Amino acid sequence: MTETIGALIGLFGGAALGLSGWFFERKRAHKNRGLDERYYLIRDKARATSWQVTLVTMYILFFLVILKVGISVASALGILLLVQMGSWASLVFYYQAKY
Repeated sequence: MTETIGALIGLFGGAALGLSGWFFERKRAHKNRGLDERYYLIRDKARATSWQVTLVTMYILFFLVILKVGISVASALGILLLVQMGSWASLVFYYQAKY
């Protein structure tokens, strides 16, 4: 029971801290004129490309399910979340260096 409570606190606490950090950093960037066209271009390109990477990962996971590889739903969703967020973050850095 205490593990469940700790997991819920971590889940909602992490979401609350992440959203508050996102809000305050956007507010600070807006004050320093950091939210320009380049910012939106980089974020849009990174988001689109990360969805393509996630789609390829989904096809790979479906292929593993067809081959009857023992993968649970929770691990598949965890893999998808990790791929989505990891590819998005790394592609933001890539596009910042490129543009």
